[in-house]
Amino acid sequence: MLRLCGRRLRPAAAISGLALAACGGGTTDPPPPPPPPLASGCGGTATPSVSATLDLSPGEHVTLDDASDVRAFRLAGSSDPRDYQVIVQSASGAPGQSVDGCMRVSAERASGNVTPTRPPRLTSAGGELNRDLRRRESWYAREHVLREREMQELAAVGARPIRSRARGLDPLADALRPPELGDTLSFRVGVGANLVVNCRNPTMVMGEVRYAGEHFTIVEDLQFHDQPDSDRFSADEFETIGRQLDEVVYPVDVAYFGEPADIDNNGTVFALITAEVNKLTPAGEESVVAGFFLARDLTTRSSCEASNEGEIFYLVGPDPDEDYGSDISLDFANALARSTVAHEFAHLLNTQQRVTLGGGNIFGDREVAWLDEAMAHLAEELAGLRAAGLGTRENLDLEMLTSSEEQLSIYNHFHIVNQIRLGRFLRGGCPPDPNGPGAAPALGDAAGEDPGGVESLSFRGFAYGFARWLGDQFGAPGSGGPLPGSREEELFRYLTSGGPAHFKGITNVERTLQAVAGVEMEWEEILSLYLTSLIADDRTPGDADPRTQWKTWNLEALFRQLSDSNLGDRCPFTRNFPLTPSRVNVHVSTNSSTEFTVNSSTGRYFSLVSSGATPDLIVEVMDPAGANLPGRARAQVTVLRMR
Repeated sequence: MLRLCGRRLRPAAAISGLALAACGGGTTDPPPPPPPPLASGCGGTATPSVSATLDLSPGEHVTLDDASDVRAFRLAGSSDPRDYQVIVQSASGAPGQSVDGCMRVSAERASGNVTPTRPPRLTSAGGELNRDLRRRESWYAREHVLREREMQELAAVGARPIRSRARGLDPLADALRPPELGDTLSFRVGVGANLVVNCRNPTMVMGEVRYAGEHFTIVEDLQFHDQPDSDRFSADEFETIGRQLDEVVYPVDVAYFGEPADIDNNGTVFALITAEVNKLTPAGEESVVAGFFLARDLTTRSSCEASNEGEIFYLVGPDPDEDYGSDISLDFANALARSTVAHEFAHLLNTQQRVTLGGGNIFGDREVAWLDEAMAHLAEELAGLRAAGLGTRENLDLEMLTSSEEQLSIYNHFHIVNQIRLGRFLRGGCPPDPNGPGAAPALGDAAGEDPGGVESLSFRGFAYGFARWLGDQFGAPGSGGPLPGSREEELFRYLTSGGPAHFKGITNVERTLQAVAGVEMEWEEILSLYLTSLIADDRTPGDADPRTQWKTWNLEALFRQLSDSNLGDRCPFTRNFPLTPSRVNVHVSTNSSTEFTVNSSTGRYFSLVSSGATPDLIVEVMDPAGANLPGRARAQVTVLRMR
């Protein structure tokens, strides 16, 4: 007998013919002969030989990654009810790929025809999210368009990144001090209608400094001065926003993602609230452009005329009367200023660690889209935790974050949209897809870029959830960092730079765990643990593998409370938990199959549940014709016993 504790089974030759038990499981007899041939709805006519029998205790999990074990394995029965979660995964690191398959489950002595089943495609329950939430989440679904066009333009003009500053080049860049309140400054904006990026004919914008803080300077476009004072931020509101950027956003972003390079030698980061951003969203359009960072501002002006040669963000301003574009209320613009800067500042720091300070190539050494977005969305969460005086690893739920009006405001500014994205990933989109997370383009489109549109939301949900789980599991314990609970920022600082070689994506994750956490782990195992955590967190017994538990969030309670909230009439919050595996009712006559599709680095979830005695089960995973799943899928199956 081979005893396992949440480990992977390999190679097949070492386990063939043995009964396997996870830690805490009992012994088993040698496996009986295979059942008689079945008429298969999945293709094929007979069950292949079964080389692995799993007898797990509650909370234990095993991952099979040998092709013969994935093709057919046995789950040991019992006189008691059992609940197994089976996650069929493609551990492929190739973005934009998918694989079709079928899972057949049969009781050991069951016989008869198998009818393939597809769960019904669910539809949303009607009702709508708050309009501002829809507009915030939809902007990030378009953000990739701006980034792609910017890279195309920078390549077209041969833009060169700034490595170090030679002083005496221009008055703004060589101020040697942060600007002061009331100063008038000039900026270049090279983004026009339809998000067209232009290095060569920038629009000049004059702005007044409305906040001059320790780290951030907020500048208001003079075009807004034509509006009534009641439609603009007051001096007190600028002060409140600026202090939150200085005291909340800056400390956590810098701790997690590195210091800004300060290429303009003025000791500050600019946040330009400009009507030029408002003009990018025509009146009446839902997908508002909230704001952005442009890598072109980190390039030399001689190679890109529109470069501001400094650290700067562009933000939408209040415009309730639609003078410049779609209506933007004061409250909405206020919320956007906080969360957008946290997100975009992470993108800026990631680029500077790799290119400006790290000496990398502005085109080839930037992080891949899914991991870059993972850290940017994590930055929103971190700012929200710091603003609320909370830390990581507190197993937070909705009630803990909304105990007062102030806490509720912070939650709405920083957390809710991330949890919408995560919920969309867990449901496979909105309307929900029967394949659940398996339908998500987790690693992006075929080029590894943000897939755009509504698919971008589940793409970002996968990424944000992965970053949070990664910090929970592999961040250093202790205190003294920007947030109580851990010192996980050390992990993310290394991940931001990619190390000396500027590793990216999956390789970057593997090398970071090795360098910072001292953990030798390949992507297949990392992925299986992350996907298992999505169904196991706060649902399995207390002695379950801690790597399958989130520490910062209580996912089970959080989504149940969101379902009970006034958002519960809208996908993804129409169920107590967005992730709903396909259910197989287990009994002595069980004999069923389910077709599925799973994308790269995602998984298809199944619940095998008995209400009485549990027979031995034969589980087969195959392609629609009955053969092994193709090697390019890097197929693996995780089995978790819940009870």
